[in-house]
Amino acid sequence: MAKVDLAEIACSIARTVGIVGERWTPLILRDLFLGITRFEDLRRDLGIASNVLADRLRALCDNEIVETRVYQENPTRTEYVLTDRGRDLYPILTMLLAWGDRWLAGDDGPPLSVVHRDCGQVTEGVVVCGACAAPLTSDNVTWHAGPGGKSGPGVALVATRLAPLSDGIPPRG
Repeated sequence: MAKVDLAEIACSIARTVGIVGERWTPLILRDLFLGITRFEDLRRDLGIASNVLADRLRALCDNEIVETRVYQENPTRTEYVLTDRGRDLYPILTMLLAWGDRWLAGDDGPPLSVVHRDCGQVTEGVVVCGACAAPLTSDNVTWHAGPGGKSGPGVALVATRLAPLSDGIPPRG
């Protein structure tokens, strides 16, 4: 069976995983959010091979998640900086962190704490409704077909399980 390109699947999860789901990519993003922006610093922090890091950074640049900026002219040296598109991945990393803290932290507790600058409190990622701000869980949401949904590779059965939006549920936006 031929390998399916995740970018071709009519699913935003598949398309996102196709870009940020490589083994090292979430850790590279974590480091960029923490302010580690130079190639050698990223390589040293992660203990990653230079060719793998270069490949992942190239893919992030190609997908406009990261851009390079010159921080030294002679010789030319660049750093990697998150774009708006890249900064929008923050909630995904925060939720991965919260899940890992809950289920994998062990007896020592979480290895990293997130502190909300506005109130100074340790916090964790929470998914809330964009309309009413109530917390969302798998028990209080339903999934419906969107305008770009279609049956195909990677969603052969998903399309048959999604109901179209009814007149009683307004479209998002």
